[in-house]
Amino acid sequence: MKQLFKKIRFLTESGKQHCHYKDTQNIASKRVSLLGLFSCLLGLPSLAAAQEFQQINNGTNPTLLTTQAGLQYQLNRVNTNLDTGLLEAFYTRPFGDGSKAIRFNVPFSDVPAGEGLTFGDFSVTYIDVFHLTENNGAAFTFELFLDTAEKETAGYGQIAGETSVFYAWFLKNGSIFAPAWVQTFGLEGGNDQGQSLNTSTFDFYYVPKLANSKYYMTFDPAIIHDWESEKTFGSLQVTMGMLTGKAFGGDGQVFIKPGVLFGADKPADWSFQVGYKVLNF
Repeated sequence: MKQLFKKIRFLTESGKQHCHYKDTQNIASKRVSLLGLFSCLLGLPSLAAAQEFQQINNGTNPTLLTTQAGLQYQLNRVNTNLDTGLLEAFYTRPFGDGSKAIRFNVPFSDVPAGEGLTFGDFSVTYIDVFHLTENNGAAFTFELFLDTAEKETAGYGQIAGETSVFYAWFLKNGSIFAPAWVQTFGLEGGNDQGQSLNTSTFDFYYVPKLANSKYYMTFDPAIIHDWESEKTFGSLQVTMGMLTGKAFGGDGQVFIKPGVLFGADKPADWSFQVGYKVLNF
């Protein structure tokens, strides 16, 4: 079974770490700089070292694109009698001036969970950040799903597409709010069973600013409407992640993402995802 509800995929751009001290006319700023210099000479943690995690792009800003790769597994509770799983390997690579990227996703379906992995619908995504300022940004994505699933339960059963458009506000308190519209649709008029695909998702992505930048959280509520079955339901996913330090030439992180669906038409009860990825390499 294909993943039970779609989520917008946010990418980040590599943030290079720089260690420098700026000369200012403020005496307090000079004292901070001198303290950092003496700390380096004495082998003590410097101010720049203490702010290392703040300089690492952790992947929560949807308008910054970076090279990244990872592996994630999501368990879905459809009902009390059925659990399904989805294992995904992904790789993203920016190109040009860094405002565009290509993402490759390789899925393996596990239906029912524990029965064994089956190759799903391989997909390629194009991301284009077409607007970016200090206060806001906007991007467009298009994902093409190939009909490569080995079993009917592992994919859409047809070539499909998914477009998304989002607008992000960078709030004064350091948080990010980025609502999005996502449209998923079939490109062949239906699968072998004559089932068509046409779904709209209205997504409300929010990233709070945490005191300790080693950790991060995202909140992702959404409203989904299936135009073919005329069913509407809601979902909420909360991501909790932690930076784990340098790995494979980039910045490693682990994350968990519990999710819940609600409404009379919901296709499942809840989901739980765990994953590991490396960014900025």
